[in-house]
Amino acid sequence: MSAHAEFLRAASQDTNLATQIKTDFRKAGLSDPDLRMLEFVEKLAQSPWLVVETDIKRLRQAGFNDVGILHIVLGSAHFNYLNRMADGIGIKFDYKTDIPEYKIPQESSPLASADPVRGETFHWDGSTKKPREGAIAWIEGPAATADSGRSLEPQNLYRVMGENPEARDLAREWRCYQLRATTALDARQRMRIALFISGWNRCDYSIYWYQRALTQLGEDQSLLARLAQGKAPENLGGLDQLVFQHAARLTQEPWTTKEETIEELRQAGLDDKDILQLTMLASYLSFENRVALGLGVALEF
Repeated sequence: MSAHAEFLRAASQDTNLATQIKTDFRKAGLSDPDLRMLEFVEKLAQSPWLVVETDIKRLRQAGFNDVGILHIVLGSAHFNYLNRMADGIGIKFDYKTDIPEYKIPQESSPLASADPVRGETFHWDGSTKKPREGAIAWIEGPAATADSGRSLEPQNLYRVMGENPEARDLAREWRCYQLRATTALDARQRMRIALFISGWNRCDYSIYWYQRALTQLGEDQSLLARLAQGKAPENLGGLDQLVFQHAARLTQEPWTTKEETIEELRQAGLDDKDILQLTMLASYLSFENRVALGLGVALEF
């Protein structure tokens, strides 16, 4: 994003540094801790399902403590949200910069369908993703104890943010807001989208919680299984198809969103507030999934 690079240039007063980090941070002459940090952030942004506990150990070896690692993950996840919001509704960069524009990869193109097609083969038995017994994540946090009154919430997602209580409280409010019914999408459809995106990102933690909520609403189990694999419901048409396509695009290749995308949603019956709320939901899931995957958050049960 040009805006983020410009903020770095303004803060550092170093155009070359901002340009190099934007184009190839490995050639920016960074310190070893900063280089290790950005390598981790790159992995979390591009392939969050591949993050393993060894990545956290490497950050510790580079000098980061668990609070620092928490902030790295939260910051990266937050910018994954912001970038998707900006791309998803076409926020314009409204001031001049000497930093070159980001060039969209030639192989990228708007998605023809809502079903993701992964470019790599992925095999995982879960053994490298689980924190040690009794821990709630790969970093230190409060002990996993019963939390009466919040049994329907992903408690460990909030507990792991204990060293940043402001972020924890905002995350709880943020999640509740995103799952609340809106004019265009009822609560069940919003949770379907959340499960679909979590399935694409292979975030078992979020998958569990959205499957559980939808099961309690009486959702068809075959549909849940499909969504949990990152596949959109079959035989979609009209508005529903466009909604899942927009969610898929923002999850996979947000930079391919075009003004025509928004116009199609309008023509299908959504107003601009509806489109904003849909974009916020899809963008939020990129945040939640990356926090859970980046910190190795364990299921409560």
